[in-house]
Amino acid sequence: MASLESLTLRLWYVVQRVVATLMLVALSPLLLGLFLLVRMTSRGPALYSQERPGLYGRSIRVWKIRTMKPGSDRDQSKARGVQSSDPQVTPIGRILRQLKFDELPQLWNIVRGEMAFVGPRPIARSLYEELCREIPGFNERLSVRPGLTNVGQVCIEENAQQDRVIDDWKLRFESEKHYFRGRSPGYDCVVITMTMLYILRKLLRAVPCPRFLRTGPASM
Repeated sequence: MASLESLTLRLWYVVQRVVATLMLVALSPLLLGLFLLVRMTSRGPALYSQERPGLYGRSIRVWKIRTMKPGSDRDQSKARGVQSSDPQVTPIGRILRQLKFDELPQLWNIVRGEMAFVGPRPIARSLYEELCREIPGFNERLSVRPGLTNVGQVCIEENAQQDRVIDDWKLRFESEKHYFRGRSPGYDCVVITMTMLYILRKLLRAVPCPRFLRTGPASM
């Protein structure tokens, strides 16, 4: 049974790499448009990358659409989390963060086999080491591939700041531990569906509501 489960997961990772490849091709016009929008609205490159611990602690280079002003990563406190209201976040970057569109380049990490669609989010090594000291068993998250999304991504709106960071990550880690013990293609599909609904809800909120819908039908 264990070998069958292992084979199923391996095949599922292969399927994810194929799907991620097709998605990159299909989304290339959107990605190109976002790259141009970022370049036109703020100085600096359209893409941002950072070395982060991946499966078994091996370093991977994670790619994102740049949402902050160039040089913001030199502030080590940013490794603990950035809120959308941070002054270093660009206006376009704020929208991209809310819709999770800044993570789309990580489809390339999935194609390369470094990430999966669902799994613990790859975080800065300095934050990972801090959380390992504060949260028992936190290094367990390196036993699976990091993911583009997970339950915490769609259930926790903003990163906690300052003295709340540890408590915030304890909560996130509880959902990750549940995933480690029950991960399967079916589990992944549920989380992917949750993520799509989350993004759809964000998009609908961003679209202005017609006036007649806000005011309701005229009285007779």
